[in-house]
Amino acid sequence: MKKRRSKAADYQEDYLLNTAVFEPERQGISVHSFCHSLLLPNFNSVRKPMPYILAYLVLSGEENYLNEDGDRIVRKPGFFSIVDLNQVHTPRFRRKLRLERYFVLFRVNRFLRGLLDTLFPTGLPHDLAPHPERLKRGFEDIRRVLRKKGEADDALLGAMGFRLLCEAAGQFARPDRLPAPLESALRHIDNEFVRAQLTRRETAAAAGVSPAALGKMFRTYLHTTVNHYVTDLRLEQAKRLLTQTRFSAAEIAARCGFSQPAYFTRVFRERTGVRPLAYRRNPDCETGCG
Repeated sequence: MKKRRSKAADYQEDYLLNTAVFEPERQGISVHSFCHSLLLPNFNSVRKPMPYILAYLVLSGEENYLNEDGDRIVRKPGFFSIVDLNQVHTPRFRRKLRLERYFVLFRVNRFLRGLLDTLFPTGLPHDLAPHPERLKRGFEDIRRVLRKKGEADDALLGAMGFRLLCEAAGQFARPDRLPAPLESALRHIDNEFVRAQLTRRETAAAAGVSPAALGKMFRTYLHTTVNHYVTDLRLEQAKRLLTQTRFSAAEIAARCGFSQPAYFTRVFRERTGVRPLAYRRNPDCETGCG
């Protein structure tokens, strides 16, 4: 374990770092670090791609921002999120008070990506947690392991990380029954996602609700955004075509609903860490495979 403290005029953070050697091929979870973070109102985040999965829980304060669908989201105490830092989307923040949070960085490997796909099939959580106190205990269990004298027990850290992710999956599980408008929207998206012209307004109209109401239902029941859900479907279809056909990247982009080949390549690389044709040559070689 290694301690690191960062302090500036607009933030302060205390890190506990796991010094164990990272083995990407290992079938397990590797915790990189735990952090107790305090962001002050004038803090401006700069997002750059990093090979980590970030899980965080807001402890106190508040932060307003616009997500990729243009919906306003409020991070209040109990707000929990899992973020793939390999993706570069940066929210547009409108107002921020003093914001205190715990966060854990997980090193990315194939096992972790597969686990997240299994635990959160409709998208990574990004909302108020039903039972934040349970999640808080999960973060503090990881901190407790890292605080022990000597080198941290990497396997035990992985087990604590797994327990935290499973607790989150239980709290953000998709309900057995979804509202009828949301079911209608999902059917419309499933049938139309390969059209580049598909819009949230069109999907909302097919569901009989406003775009804002549709966005709220996606966040409440699926813990994702409309645009993110559609993009995930398009990327999964693109992966199938890359491995099962010899279509060019431009043709696959058109068949999967991406308006421009360059945009398809950029999004594909942001989500997987590799370009489409590199994925075709080696489908196992996504970010963190080693």
